[in-house]
Amino acid sequence: MVLASAAVLGFVAQAQAEDTAVAYTVVEGDTLETLAGTYDVTVEDIMITNGLESEEIEVGTVIYIPPEHARGYYDPDTGTYMIASGDDLSSIADRFGTTIEALEQANDLKSTEIEAGATLQIP
Repeated sequence: MVLASAAVLGFVAQAQAEDTAVAYTVVEGDTLETLAGTYDVTVEDIMITNGLESEEIEVGTVIYIPPEHARGYYDPDTGTYMIASGDDLSSIADRFGTTIEALEQANDLKSTEIEAGATLQIP
C-alpha cells in the first residue's frame, strides 16, 4: 500500500513538472545540448523560451526549461508570452497557473482563438 501510494505521488509530481517551466541555474560544464537532453526538449525550444540568440550560456544564469507542450517564449521581465504554433489558451493557462477567463480578460480577447507570433499578457 505504501509503495503504491509513493508510485502515485511520483506520477503526479512528474505530470505537474511537465506542465510548468523549470527555472534552472547554469553550472560549470552545462551546455544547451546537455540540458535539452536532460529535460527531453530541443535546444531550439530552450533558446526560444529564453529569447537566446546563440547557444552560449554563462554559469549562474537562470534559464527556463519549457514543458513539453509549451514552445512559445515567456519574458519574465514584462510578464508576456509569445504564442507558438500549437498553443491554445487552455495549455497556456495551465502552464502559468491561471485560467482561460483571466487570460481573455487581461488581453481583451473576444474569443479563444489565438495566433502563433501574437503576444499575451500573463495575469
